[in-house]
Amino acid sequence: MNKAELIETIAQRTGLAKRTAREAVNTIFETISKSVSEGNAVRISGFGTFGARARKASTRINPQTGQRLNVPSKAVPSFRAGRELKDLVRRRLKVVEAGGRLGVKKA
Repeated sequence: MNKAELIETIAQRTGLAKRTAREAVNTIFETISKSVSEGNAVRISGFGTFGARARKASTRINPQTGQRLNVPSKAVPSFRAGRELKDLVRRRLKVVEAGGRLGVKKA
């Protein structure tokens, strides 16, 4: 599901106009983004926690030139699923192996 499909679903399920649903979705995303970028976690009970984590510095190799690059440490956004979301996913999806690769499909 992408953002447009999310807006459409919210409009249909709540009876809101698409424009109102779009404003609501955009407001939610903007609020979460602003809070996380200020270093605050956003906890949504049963769904999960949005936050920021530190990524340590590392050395990478440019595959075209073979040159080693030093990548500095930085803050990155993170999401940790809540218990209810994890349980729902575990009940509705199962892990399958195909061609040596793992995937998921409806249970």
